[in-house]
Amino acid sequence: MIRRLVLLVTVIAGPLLLAACDTAEERAQKHYEKGMALLEDGDIERALVEFRNVFKLDGFHKEARLAYAGVEERRGNLSTAFGQYLRLVEQYPENLEGRRALARLAADLNNWDEAERHVAVAEKLAPNDPVVQSVRAASDYRNALRQGNTETADLAVRVSDTLLKEHPDLLTARRVVIDDLLRRQDWEAALAAIDAGLQSPEGAENRTFHILRLSVLERLGREDEIVTQLKDMAQRYPGEGLHRMLVQRYIARDRKDEAAEYLRGRVEQGIEGARLDLVAFLARHVSREAAMAEIDRILAQTDESPAQFRAIRAGLEFDAGKRDAAIVEMEDILETAGPSEETDRIKVALARMLSVTGNAVGARARIEEVLEHDPTHVEALKMKAEWLIADDRPGDALVELRTALDQAPKDAQTLTLMARAHERAGDSDLMGEMLALAVEASGSAPEESLLYAKFLMKQEKPLRAEDVLQAALRLRNDNLALLSALGNVYVRMEDWARAQHVIDTVQRLGTEPAANVANELTARKLAAQNREQDLEKFLSGMVEGESSLRAAAVIIQLRLSKGDIDGALEYIDELLQDNPGSPELRFIRASVQAAQGRQDEAIAGLNELLSEYPDAERVWLTLYRLHRSRGEDDLAGEILKKARRQLPESVNLKWVEAGDAERGGDIERAISIYEEMYAANSDSLVVANNLASLISSYRDDDESLQRAYSVARRLRGTEVPAFQDTYGWIAHRLGNHEEALDYLEPAARALPGDPTVQYHLAEIYAALGRDPEALAQFRRTAAMLETDTRALPFAERVKQQIATLSEAGN
Repeated sequence: MIRRLVLLVTVIAGPLLLAACDTAEERAQKHYEKGMALLEDGDIERALVEFRNVFKLDGFHKEARLAYAGVEERRGNLSTAFGQYLRLVEQYPENLEGRRALARLAADLNNWDEAERHVAVAEKLAPNDPVVQSVRAASDYRNALRQGNTETADLAVRVSDTLLKEHPDLLTARRVVIDDLLRRQDWEAALAAIDAGLQSPEGAENRTFHILRLSVLERLGREDEIVTQLKDMAQRYPGEGLHRMLVQRYIARDRKDEAAEYLRGRVEQGIEGARLDLVAFLARHVSREAAMAEIDRILAQTDESPAQFRAIRAGLEFDAGKRDAAIVEMEDILETAGPSEETDRIKVALARMLSVTGNAVGARARIEEVLEHDPTHVEALKMKAEWLIADDRPGDALVELRTALDQAPKDAQTLTLMARAHERAGDSDLMGEMLALAVEASGSAPEESLLYAKFLMKQEKPLRAEDVLQAALRLRNDNLALLSALGNVYVRMEDWARAQHVIDTVQRLGTEPAANVANELTARKLAAQNREQDLEKFLSGMVEGESSLRAAAVIIQLRLSKGDIDGALEYIDELLQDNPGSPELRFIRASVQAAQGRQDEAIAGLNELLSEYPDAERVWLTLYRLHRSRGEDDLAGEILKKARRQLPESVNLKWVEAGDAERGGDIERAISIYEEMYAANSDSLVVANNLASLISSYRDDDESLQRAYSVARRLRGTEVPAFQDTYGWIAHRLGNHEEALDYLEPAARALPGDPTVQYHLAEIYAALGRDPEALAQFRRTAAMLETDTRALPFAERVKQQIATLSEAGN
């Protein structure tokens, strides 16, 4: 009995024991074979699971690694594929397939250092391999162009062309040939080469080829083919918003009916978000009423997101001025809405409404509700970050924005907000990096490109600004803002030929706004070339042809700059004969009369204007300054009070009032006004500078100094002398004397007649123990104070320091 039992156990357990003897390598091989079988059946996801099982058992399985990398590459996951190929060559350094793939992918990703590293190894393994040769030719082509070696570049193109004849699927070689044709501006040949690439199985879905095709069609001006290309790309890449680019093209060419037809077609196809796109189009480009009618149809005929469309309708009502009713409707929608992503979106929209209407507390409360439900909600995080930036808490804002960026790494608005936060923190380098990333994330969209180009111009980097604007114009070659910015870059660079090319391009657009931009660029070019006679002749033609007041104003300014006041007045009188009631010309006439010394006539003219146009801010300001220039301070003060009563929200009048308070010694009043202005617009550098300067100059408590620093730290790295003085003085007050010196020395050199700036530098020298320089600087300040009528707070301090340092020197 026992023997039979043992035998039975042996029979049953035998196969299990044998199975247990399979090695890890054997089990890995079985997973690999199963994965390959699944790939043949088209079951990619399960195949990848099998390959991952292989790696758990055998991390050195060469074939599985190659298969896995190949699948990820075909799926478009290039970074994952690159990582897998890299792991392969780390394990098998002389694996040709891995090296070849890495060289090719690195070239595709423009990572030429990596491409060079891997192609160098691959050449030793298989010097005649066409893929290896194509990458080598591409690398040689790129290096030759960078070095200006056209002979080597042409040779690389010929090699690539020869390779393509035998291997038309070599995309790396194809790109070299296409780039060469683009560089030569042979648009027809370039289009043919791109089409040949798109016809190959490897190139059919190549996004770069499709973008290049669109760009070349733009150059050739083939409008119908451009529309077809955009429709095709919108279908191929549905998540990239290319359908919006097509709609914008229709709109720019006044083909709104076709745009509406296209969008309605997307609705009929059941494309996600198509109804929203249609409503947005109708609201922006047809009418608010048409959009609301469409929403009413949607609400009546479908069950698609009724709360969302009600909220959009409320938003349209809000924009139409029915703000209270819109907010009530939004609150009503939320009354019965449960927690959801849609509810969060509606709360964010309501928060924006509340913010616009001045209910900051309500807006922030709604955003906190959203973030309590979803701490990663991107739009809520962005709104919170904007408030933090405005509150001078850029570090806290960056924390929120990094969370948002984790959720949406390609959100251009998030990256732009990060740039603003870094700007507020005084880090211009990181600001520039974020603006560059925003341009990349937006696909060189106009708004982001213009912001970055503006930053680069401030950094004195016109060539990089040109590159940014050119990239944006390749996709939107009729965008006036981009063309205007590029034209101004060329004027700054004194590249007259290319500036004229931009002007010609703008004029060919044939619209009134385009004509205005072309005229403005022409005027700036002539002014920059110091061609005053040509400029006046050009502007005179504008006045006669278009009754352009701006052109007339520039002509008047030209005559005044040459000291020809009589000629300027004569010209104004000629214009007034044709348009005697023009308030603008009457204002200019009064201003010129004041400059000529005919102040009583000027004052009479300004008062007459104010009786007709009491909201004319410029007239109030000019009248105030004219009375001050005559020493009539009391009368000027009365004028200012009247102006403030008439225009209580005028920023410029608040500015004048703050300066008036400061001159009168009412520093706290001046600080209060600047605080009010800063609360309304904390992005203003000049307001920030003046507020921080007053606080740091007249208050001594630590809290006030920290407040001054939080406002002024964005000035770090500035080259504006007044800003350098403010930042340097605050740095000194906080004990950072060496840093302060770097700002106050250039400020003092640039502002030699400002006793405050000279005094600040003297104090820095004293703090650093540089007594002889400090004494000389204090004496220079004292000499300036003898002729300064203002009651500056440091006058006694200057005398004390001179006495102390003189005694120490003796």
